[in-house]
Amino acid sequence: MFTPTGPARRPWLRPLIALGIVTVVFAGLWILSVVTDDGKPDAKVARYAVSGDCLENRGTHAKPVMFTIACSDAKADYKVRFSATQYGKCPPEFDEYTERGGTHYTTLCLTPVGH
Repeated sequence: MFTPTGPARRPWLRPLIALGIVTVVFAGLWILSVVTDDGKPDAKVARYAVSGDCLENRGTHAKPVMFTIACSDAKADYKVRFSATQYGKCPPEFDEYTERGGTHYTTLCLTPVGH
């Protein structure tokens, strides 16, 4: 007759270790997100800007990358006067910004913000 001589098997140990590893990984990711959070709201793309919102250009003049920010912020470059999406063009006294996303596009008529 065979008698086992090794240590007793613990079938519950592997799932417990896996659960512990998953818990540690998620806790680490949560701590990382808390530490790196600067408290600012997420950047909103200019596509959703409405009249009166201010925009910051994070790109260049030739290739603008616009984000909606508070008008009191010193980084505000432009103020949205109105949307010309229906007409496609702004009057010549306004700067024009067009953003395309799939089949949807937005044209905004802007004026520079003087701080």
